[in-house]
Amino acid sequence: MIIIKALLLAVTANLASGRVWSPITWPFCYPLINGTVVGFILGDPLLGLMAGATINLAYIGWISAGGTMPSNIGIAGVYGTAITVLAKASPELGITLAIPIGLLGVLLWNLQMTLNVFWVHRLDSNAEKGEINKIFFNAWLFPQLTCLAINGFPAFILMFLGGDFFTELLGRIPESFVNALSVTGNILPAVGVAMLLNYLGKKKVFPFFVIGFFLATYLNLQIMPIAIFGACLALLSYYGGQGNENFGTETSWAAEETDAEGDSKEKSGKEGLSVRLRRSDLIKHWLIGLGAEVGYNYERMQASGNVLAMVPIIRRLYKDPKDISDALKRYLVFFNTEPSFIGNVIPGICASLEEERANGAEISDEMINGLRTGLMGLLAGVGDSLAGGVIYPIAVSMGCSMALNGNFAGPVLFFVIFTGIMLVVGYNLYFMGYRKGSQAVMALLGEGGNSITRLTDAFGILGLMVIGAMGAQKVLVYVPAVFSVGQTSVVIQDVLNGVVMNILPFGIIIGAWMLLRRKVSPILVVLLLMAVGLWAIIWESWDWPCRKHRGQLCYSSQGRSTSVYSCPRAGRILSSRSQVLIFRLEVLIQG
Repeated sequence: MIIIKALLLAVTANLASGRVWSPITWPFCYPLINGTVVGFILGDPLLGLMAGATINLAYIGWISAGGTMPSNIGIAGVYGTAITVLAKASPELGITLAIPIGLLGVLLWNLQMTLNVFWVHRLDSNAEKGEINKIFFNAWLFPQLTCLAINGFPAFILMFLGGDFFTELLGRIPESFVNALSVTGNILPAVGVAMLLNYLGKKKVFPFFVIGFFLATYLNLQIMPIAIFGACLALLSYYGGQGNENFGTETSWAAEETDAEGDSKEKSGKEGLSVRLRRSDLIKHWLIGLGAEVGYNYERMQASGNVLAMVPIIRRLYKDPKDISDALKRYLVFFNTEPSFIGNVIPGICASLEEERANGAEISDEMINGLRTGLMGLLAGVGDSLAGGVIYPIAVSMGCSMALNGNFAGPVLFFVIFTGIMLVVGYNLYFMGYRKGSQAVMALLGEGGNSITRLTDAFGILGLMVIGAMGAQKVLVYVPAVFSVGQTSVVIQDVLNGVVMNILPFGIIIGAWMLLRRKVSPILVVLLLMAVGLWAIIWESWDWPCRKHRGQLCYSSQGRSTSVYSCPRAGRILSSRSQVLIFRLEVLIQG
């Protein structure tokens, strides 16, 4: 049974970090999804759900763009949740376990990217010999086996150690330190919100973050009604812009006609071609292309996935072995873009150009790769912003909000929304690229790029309102300090609430955001907040020397809600020229 659980954990870890196929592995890399699966594997689905959702809040703004990975979110979610479930720890503690695991997971990612270079060189040999039937093995199968071994190895260590080991280990840690980790775990979502705010926070859309935050604070609205309200404002913003180009209105298959043999009768001058791609070829190209990162490597990034996706196209268009070899080599060059949303335009364009070339058009290797190279950076920026900075945080905020209430519909809702949008957007943009060829990008961007700009701003409005609400609901900081003068006590938190409700969570988020804007590493911001959590618990648990009676201690009551310190010698509330000699200031997070 232990071996089976270890194997299932290994497969889960590979799905979360192995880049198998975007519609599955992209949402699967987030702790909300993989944490829930881990919970089912280890026999505690509810704790897995809660731990995964809690961990995901800290990573809500961590965006891996351009092949960079500040933290291995998938590994953090899988193994952070696994240890939490095995130790029967609190979900809040899971965050502080997951973050160092995610940093160690970067080493696994680096090893994975390095070893995959070997397989891309094997692909070079296949291309040189025109061995199109062997492309699958070196582009998909062997890289996946490599990744499975790397990402799945820790699973066997965890299951070998067992739950008793982690429970005992947690029991040996001082209670004050465990409490500090839990406090830290509850404040770390502020970092995720701040990172997303830093990513999307243009001056003209930043106020919508504030609106979402205080709508949740003062009206106690949940994520869903705020998302609906934000969507309405986003639509007003998009359609209120000048020069509406009706983005995407002509990209549907509904505009296509199909003959009896299954060939696409595109309205782009392709009717007279002697060698034609079938709709089935295009569908295969698009679907396989969604796994463009399957053999991700440092040398040529997405080359392995690209050449694998081109196999159906090459088989249809070319019969001569030399033509097949040349075509395979064209797509084994360095390439890296966002492959699942906006980036689908590029393979659609390539399919169109290859079809024209097979029919005698003067289209050189340099033209094809020059076009690919020129577009990859532009569309990567747009795609990463749309997918990682807008669609993901909106969908995961809804999912986490439901999951933290114990509702298993949360991860299902996130998966359906995220994957559904990916397939719809990717499908339409791929076929727009195929029909319009090299003109597709201009059709996508519109006059001066206004369509994408306005679309991104509209989604930014929606995303920031949802994230603002999430910050107000999940970053719950209070100060239960009491300022005592004689017989009068003033609760600091009541004073703060009288000024602005939830001002402390708002201030922490904005403070973290300002640090990120000054190019402070997110890891350093996390460590700073962890230090605050440790300090709060240490301050709470220590007996502090009385300044008036040197060498003696003034003890506090042990309740979390009081901080009135009395002097054992004087037997009264201490006072001085400043009227208060000692008072406790602690920052606690409501669980």
